[in-house]
Amino acid sequence: MNESGTYVHIIFTVFTFVKSSLFLLVLWVGIGVTGVQAQQYSIAAQAGMFTPIDYGRYEAARLGYFTGLSFDYRLPGKLSLGSHYQYGTFSYAPNTGSQTGLPDNSSVQVHLIYWTLQRHFSLGGDWHLAVGSGPGFFLASYPDERDGQTGLPLFSRDFSMPILLNLSKPLGNVGTIGVKSGLFFTPFYAIGGFHLGPEIRFHF
Repeated sequence: MNESGTYVHIIFTVFTFVKSSLFLLVLWVGIGVTGVQAQQYSIAAQAGMFTPIDYGRYEAARLGYFTGLSFDYRLPGKLSLGSHYQYGTFSYAPNTGSQTGLPDNSSVQVHLIYWTLQRHFSLGGDWHLAVGSGPGFFLASYPDERDGQTGLPLFSRDFSMPILLNLSKPLGNVGTIGVKSGLFFTPFYAIGGFHLGPEIRFHF
């Protein structure tokens, strides 16, 4: 796949996230117009530490960072639907093995998009815990590594399933503040992408 193909996949990833978020927004507006007040729509921003997306693949990996956006739609009761976009980066040393011609340090840039069904729990003292999971996928690019034949940057993509934890407490009447954490599974062979950082959420 050429370099322009990599950019196309990144654009497609972001477009898919925006499209799903707009769907949730339209759904929220439609229900609001009908006068149903039990549901609630919210938007959240997060940032923090990010680990490699596959603990078994990356040698001498170093922690990176992530930033993300989440759009959630609160259903009646204790459930909510979420649409999430997350960008993470980390680095590793690909030349620690027997292969030659690899860089001493390689950065990895990861775009993740996923949808979740979350269950909310009240912990007391105004603290709340949300636990969720669902389908998703990721696109990882390696700007420091090149294909041996074409000389173009490498990339990979795959299905990924998150396990998310959100701990929060009210921020007045406008939203919540707390901590977002989670891990990603690529079924049958990979686990990684642990992330932890502060999150601020606003209700509409």
